[in-house]
Amino acid sequence: MTNRHPAPGPTSHEDEADPPEVALKDGPDPLVLPVVDLRQWHMCKRVVYYQHLLGAFRPLTYHMRAGTEAHGETRIKERRRTLRAYGLPDGTRHFDVVLYAPDLGLSGVVDMVIEREEELIPVDFKDSYRVNARHFAVQVAGYALLLEHLWGRPVRRGFVYSIPRRRAHEVRLTPALRRTVKQTVEAIQQAVQHSTLPPPPSSPRLCVSCEFRRFCNDIF
Repeated sequence: MTNRHPAPGPTSHEDEADPPEVALKDGPDPLVLPVVDLRQWHMCKRVVYYQHLLGAFRPLTYHMRAGTEAHGETRIKERRRTLRAYGLPDGTRHFDVVLYAPDLGLSGVVDMVIEREEELIPVDFKDSYRVNARHFAVQVAGYALLLEHLWGRPVRRGFVYSIPRRRAHEVRLTPALRRTVKQTVEAIQQAVQHSTLPPPPSSPRLCVSCEFRRFCNDIF
């Protein structure tokens, strides 16, 4: 399949693995969030808060570096594969598609978009065995809303692709999931704009390898 890009639409960048950083603006303009914040908010709200508070500074962990490498390798392999893992007979693939919509309060770089005649399907690569978790679904839904808004075509579902399992988990874009995305965007914007420290995660298991662990002095 060719890797043409539909027009009109966002451009794609092969070397960009993460959404571009967007600064908080002065005045009434909303904070534009990278879609990855949606996933992180449903794991640990404080990580999102610290990232925006500290700006460009963010400690990198071994797992983060390993994940970036796995994503790069998967992009190369995906170009040679069929769409059998997604249960699709046809479709054109676009990689590292940049999406930016200030009116939605979201921006991001989706790993892959499968373009079919009747729909667009965002695909997020994960270096994880368990890809059916809710926080992954919220992230894919964020990409789905961006695609639908910017490309003007229906998005009814997306996929989370497990790199180690080589399997794809389908995420249906239900009305409830759409509402969750919008509510999460509003909650993050409020926390950052009003400098309100969110509560810690319910499970301390998430804190073991967290790059911001030393900032949570009320816990450790």
